[in-house]
Amino acid sequence: MVIPKSLKDEIWEYCRVNNISNIDEFTLKLVKQGFTIEKFGATPEAKERIVEVIVEKIVEVPVEKIVEKIVEVPVTLVDTEISKELQKYMDLVNKLNAEVLRLTQLNETTKKELEKEKNKNKRDFYGER
Repeated sequence: MVIPKSLKDEIWEYCRVNNISNIDEFTLKLVKQGFTIEKFGATPEAKERIVEVIVEKIVEVPVEKIVEKIVEVPVTLVDTEISKELQKYMDLVNKLNAEVLRLTQLNETTKKELEKEKNKNKRDFYGER
């Protein structure tokens, strides 16, 4: 078989670039591949088969359930020591409130007396004009 010089040069250049040492064996391989493609076609023909597969999938989804409950608990004061201490505290607060009221009234009366004295002599408390 005679291969044209231009095709031989291209094959030789391809082998040199791709580091192929046995050029005759590579050329024979190319001829066989070309003949196989010519004989059977470029791509093999696949017979189409449609296969239907029924897949049943069970998915369990967790569900959160939130329940709100209002519970009323009656509160009773059982501890007598606490109630006695609380009563002492309340008595003390009442006494202090009464004392504050008395001191406020005393302050008001003292202011009024001082004003009377000042107006009486037209002098201040220290005797100055």
